[in-house]
Parts: sequence; C-alpha cells; structure tokens
Amino acid sequence: MNKNNLLKETNLTNREVYLSYKGKGNKEYINSTVLNALLNEVNGFKSFSELILNFDKEIKNYDKFVELFNKVDSGYPLAYALGKAPFINLELKVDKSTLIPRPETEELVTKAVDYVRKFGVPRGNIYDCCTGSGAIALAMKKYFPDSNVYASDISKDAIEIAKENSKNLNLDVTFFIGNKCNPIMNSDIKIDIFLSNPPYVEKMEDIDENVKKYEPLDAIYVENGIEFYEYFFKNHRKFMKEHFMMGFEINYDQEEKLTELVEKYFDVEHTAYSFSKDFYGKTRFLFIFGGVVVEE
Repeated sequence: MNKNNLLKETNLTNREVYLSYKGKGNKEYINSTVLNALLNEVNGFKSFSELILNFDKEIKNYDKFVELFNKVDSGYPLAYALGKAPFINLELKVDKSTLIPRPETEELVTKAVDYVRKFGVPRGNIYDCCTGSGAIALAMKKYFPDSNVYASDISKDAIEIAKENSKNLNLDVTFFIGNKCNPIMNSDIKIDIFLSNPPYVEKMEDIDENVKKYEPLDAIYVENGIEFYEYFFKNHRKFMKEHFMMGFEINYDQEEKLTELVEKYFDVEHTAYSFSKDFYGKTRFLFIFGGVVVEE
C-alpha cells in the first residue's frame, strides 16, 4: 500500500485525516498518540486540546503530515521526526546526536528532587554528567532556579543541542565538553548533587533494534557496564563536597556489582545508599548520600 495515496482530496479536515490513517501502517509504531502528535506538528498546535478544538477544520499541511507519517511508519523515532521530545515539564530539542529522553530518566530526576526536599540535601552546585540533550541538568535548574547547574558530555554535537535547549528554555546551565566527569574533576568546582545516566548496557541483546539503528549507541552501550560508575566512585572525593547526594540510572542486573563498588570506594560509616525500582518493577536507580541524615 502506498500511504501517499491514502487520501487525494483537497481541503481535508484533521478529522478526515485522522480517521483515514487510524489503523494504517505498522502498528508497532503508529497509534492514536502518534497521529495526534503528527497532526499537532503540521498544524502548529501546542496541545491535544487545541487539536480537538480544530478537529473539523482543514489540515494546514497535509503533504508534511504524509512525509512524517511515512518516516515514523518505517521505524524512525517520532521524537527525531519532530525534532523534539517532552521531559517532565520541558520540551527539548533532540536529534540523532542525543538519546531520546526516557521515562526512567524522568523518574531519576523526580526521585532526586524528592530526596533533596525530604532530607535537606545541599543544592548549591548540581552536576549532570553525560548530559546528552541536557535533560537532567535543565530539569534540575527548573526545579531549583537558585542552584548553580553544570553539565558535561563527551559529544560536542550533543552539547550544542543542550546549549540550544538551555537558551530556548531560558534556563542557565554551564556546559562542558569532556569524558566522564573530568571537566568538573579538573576544575575548582565542588559539587553537592551529582546525577548521571551514563552508558551502562553491556549486552547488545538488551538494546532494542530500532535504538541500535537510529540512536547514538555510544550513549547506551559500553563493554564494561560498571565502568562509568567505578570511575565516579573512585574519584568522588576530588569533586564532591563533604555532604552530598549522588544519583544514577543503572541497569537491572548491576545491584550486586555496584554494592561492592560503593563499599569499596566510600566511607560506609558516614555514607548511606539505596537501590530502587522503576515503574516497570526493574532495579533502575542508585542513590548515595554522604554526610546527609537519611530517614525513610
């Protein structure tokens, strides 16, 4: 079926386009949410409510809708097709140099914010390592506008996207280019809150085929899944303050190895740490508290 020929009429309404394309294409990639997002994009609408209010009005750019539909139907990620992705209460520019923000990373941020408020974690300086599109750093700046927020990534292209997001959202974050946490470790800046979603998947079979095909694999895959964490833990005294919180997104099978590393590199008498599951029920987060009173 040639999807370009689904509709040939002129003066099509958004409703007519929606109903004609509903149930068409690859059901793994196309659903009502995707159709709504595409209709919003080609019409310049900002919300589903705005689309509904204009559902019986003429679609503004049907040819663009067809182009985007065919892209997404082929497996191309919706976020890359649109050039943007939601993250908590932000809209971020994304492209193939950055990972598409995941719900699990949103959960990392919301947990971090809850812990800061619950335990009174100092938040003068916040650092997001392996920032990609800037998602974690920008969200933390949104939650804590009076904090100094820093972020780094080894990818120059990713940092350029992150800087664009910072400018577009009017959120002041300082960005560095560099491997792991070296940019902060080699500076005079001392960090209160360290957050990271580093590459941690070491089994290629754990990565979706579409992710392998379209997203930057070096932001996901690493030969040694605990490499980044061990580097952070081993060097934490060089860039963390005495009272601190570190939070990480981790893989579902790393709790045992990371427990050994925490107990190897941290002063366990003055350090608390905990693992928690994501909303899919998989172990996904590790938080470490130094010199902070943690009471569940």
